[in-house]
Amino acid sequence: MSYYYISNPYNGSDSQKEMRAKIAAQVCGKLLKRGVHAWSPIVHNHAMMSDYGGFTLDERRTLILDFDFSLLLASKGMIVLKIDGWQESYGVSKEVELCKEKSISVQYLNPLDLDSGKSIEEILHN
Repeated sequence: MSYYYISNPYNGSDSQKEMRAKIAAQVCGKLLKRGVHAWSPIVHNHAMMSDYGGFTLDERRTLILDFDFSLLLASKGMIVLKIDGWQESYGVSKEVELCKEKSISVQYLNPLDLDSGKSIEEILHN
């Protein structure tokens, strides 16, 4: 069994980081309820980066991104969350770049679509 890797922006103010982590967690939960296994580095890394690890921006862009890439490479594809900042995000752009290099499928998701009447196939077909 495999999983989708969830990509979304993280950097910003403390409130933006909290909101982005919350959205990622909600999306993972909603996908799981629809039978889609998903793993989010933001959900996993948020507490470590904000509360315990004291990671600098450079460390997040090297150590954390390298760790995330190992999980992206093992996934069956990536889903980019189309939330505020996704098009300007350093991390999202690096993840998309890796997917292109390794021929990993990339799909884009507006989280609000998970509350629509659309099937998961319709939502992820874009």
